[in-house]
Amino acid sequence: MHATICDMITDLVQNSIEARATEINLNVEETDTNLSVVITDNGKGMNAETLEKAKDPFYSDGQKHKHRNVGLGLPFLFQTAEMTGGTAAIESKEGSGTTVTFNVDPAHVDLPQFGNFTTAAVTLMTYGFEGNLKIERNVNGKAYAVSKSELTDVLGDLNDTDNLVLLKEFIASQEEEVSTF
Repeated sequence: MHATICDMITDLVQNSIEARATEINLNVEETDTNLSVVITDNGKGMNAETLEKAKDPFYSDGQKHKHRNVGLGLPFLFQTAEMTGGTAAIESKEGSGTTVTFNVDPAHVDLPQFGNFTTAAVTLMTYGFEGNLKIERNVNGKAYAVSKSELTDVLGDLNDTDNLVLLKEFIASQEEEVSTF
């Protein structure tokens, strides 16, 4: 299901969107020895019972995917963290939102490839939801931050073809800047 870490990140942010979050913060920090991802939202959150069930691959609330009775995103995250010696955690409060964190060693042989963050960021920024997504990215001390609301203020409709090209070029230039040694 998740070929890359970016696929996992995309899935987790989509969970926030589907939980009716209006503010989502995605923080991705990389060093040579640690990859840390924190996703925080102000969505509907979960009570303690649902939170525990969300870690079970055979649980689904029946709302997100009406045609299947499994929920694999969070269980895959926890499995990936465990098999690579990393950590994963989820905290949630019903009515207040959810925070998902994971930390892994980017050099671990069993860790999926990181993937294309430009594609993931553009996908998430153009996903059909009215809220704001703020992305903070730090690679070995070089960082950038971007938010959907700021991009929309400058560019307008992010799904407009010309604006989509500009969005992709902008994110790609930021990624190139933080990835340059």
